[in-house]
Amino acid sequence: MSWTFFHKLGSPKWFYEISSKLLPWVAVFSVLMLAVGLVWGLVFAPEDYQQGNSFRIIYIHVPAAILAQSCYMMLAVAGVVGLVWRMKLADVFVKSVAPVGLVLTFLSLFTGAVWGKPTWGTWWVWNDPRLTSELLMLFLYFSYMVLRAAIDDTAKADKASAVLILVGAVNVPIIHF
Repeated sequence: MSWTFFHKLGSPKWFYEISSKLLPWVAVFSVLMLAVGLVWGLVFAPEDYQQGNSFRIIYIHVPAAILAQSCYMMLAVAGVVGLVWRMKLADVFVKSVAPVGLVLTFLSLFTGAVWGKPTWGTWWVWNDPRLTSELLMLFLYFSYMVLRAAIDDTAKADKASAVLILVGAVNVPIIHF
């Protein structure tokens, strides 16, 4: 396998050329699959024998939690790529994905609380490491965005925010399974 493809893909010119051709197809497929999954999970799934219809929020909660964690891990990997190889595209990726991860993390926490109230009898339980680590991840996303906005020099902002993401990835265990 030739590594020239990956080197070309790391170049903004080549990346935008390839992604501009793929974006409409990927967007249509994503919206279609999202609609099918939501309708199937929220309308056609049978009622749970213990939880009734309150379990249906799991079809939103679980994917949001998994995607929020995946976004954070992608941020950490892209942060390493930006720090080590100084690829500008990695810094653009981190800057673009952070708000998505923040929204998904908030959605995960909100839907988990809405599901937890009828299931557990409470909105929040502090002794559950999954909940606490998800909240810490929300704070890390928010801290990343605030730090990036606070530093005027783009190169310094890229480095400082990448270090923050990496420190968070090493020090905050995200245990959801």
